[in-house]
Amino acid sequence: MQVWWPRFDRPVYVNRTPVWDGAGYCDTDTGQVLPTFDQALDDLELTPENQPAHVQRFGSQVDMAGIIAPSRDADRAIRYLTKYLAKSIAATYADQDDEDPEVEAHIDRMHRELIWLPCSEHCANWLRYGIQLKNAGPGLQPGMCPSHAHDRENLGIGGRRVLVSRQWSGKTLKEHRADRATVVRETLLNAGIVAPEIERMAADITLPDGRPRFLWSEVAPDPWTYAMVIMRSVVERSRWREQYEAAKRLDTHSAIRSEGRPDEGPAP
Repeated sequence: MQVWWPRFDRPVYVNRTPVWDGAGYCDTDTGQVLPTFDQALDDLELTPENQPAHVQRFGSQVDMAGIIAPSRDADRAIRYLTKYLAKSIAATYADQDDEDPEVEAHIDRMHRELIWLPCSEHCANWLRYGIQLKNAGPGLQPGMCPSHAHDRENLGIGGRRVLVSRQWSGKTLKEHRADRATVVRETLLNAGIVAPEIERMAADITLPDGRPRFLWSEVAPDPWTYAMVIMRSVVERSRWREQYEAAKRLDTHSAIRSEGRPDEGPAP
């Protein structure tokens, strides 16, 4: 994978910052408007010797395994991934009970660099390198990008570490949700449980003749009614979760018996 970004190896604004003139950012001394992100990319294409800002390649050995549910190993794999995805990147090599000063100093050095490096096309740090970020607006300052990629505990990992790749699967997030709903519904039916009609109150549900099933209007319920509706929703969601977990256990035990293997018991 190659990431073509404008050059950001030489800071242009260190002791001063571009100013917003109402339409874009410009130089504080000359008043010249900074090039936009797209203009900087166009200039990059005009120089043949320029190279991508980032290049990532697969190694010589690749062990790729998918997670297909329901399956015997799906829960185990998800537990393993969740365990490490929930860890702080900055704490990976440090013992929280006995922190190593050298490790902490190394992380601090990395964090000082990451504060100024651009994390995306929308990062305010592009101003430091004389380039306007995409969708620029007033009040932006280099070194103060709100993205989590600049946080010390993330060290460059901004927000979600597992993404749904539309280029890989060809599916949208809505289609993935539909697939997930189908898996849940089939698991419940295999256990003899009728799946709840979770979209029974959706605004886009229509009658057979195409007319809206409900007519919605804004209301202001009293505090007691509001609290009761919220509590019933929480109880309903909890009941659905318990039914689904019970259905998964029943489905797993059925699969074990069909394979002629002894019941291994619940996973730790």
